Amino acid sequence: MRSIASLAFCFALTGAQAFAACNADLLPVDDWSVQRLDDQSIEVKITLKSQAQKPIRMLAADFGFKDALGGHVAADTFDRDISIPASGSVTTTKKWPMTFERLLKLKHNEVQVSTCVHGVVYEDGTKEEFK
Repeated sequence: MRSIASLAFCFALTGAQAFAACNADLLPVDDWSVQRLDDQSIEVKITLKSQAQKPIRMLAADFGFKDALGGHVAADTFDRDISIPASGSVTTTKKWPMTFERLLKLKHNEVQVSTCVHGVVYEDGTKEEFK
């Protein structure tokens, strides 16, 4: 039942964008961590290293965790109004329900994290979409 709830939560958060084309190389994950906050929630931190030549001021992007066998563990979207310096790093923090407690059980090297950027607005006002 939890896997069904997890999958439904993933689809609710990512919406139809999960099936759209994207740029997986623009904002690769540099590091990530997870910790239990209490009996009902966990905190996930993800650090991205921007490959963009210009600062980003708006973002439409998802991230996801898969286990060593390619199975879905968790997914979410990044905040749209995140500021990311050109060629810089940024860390984002998410609070999730214990539905994704499996992330706490897996070894760090058993988890693959990926990003999917659908579009960005740069500081200079230019927009780039990946379709």
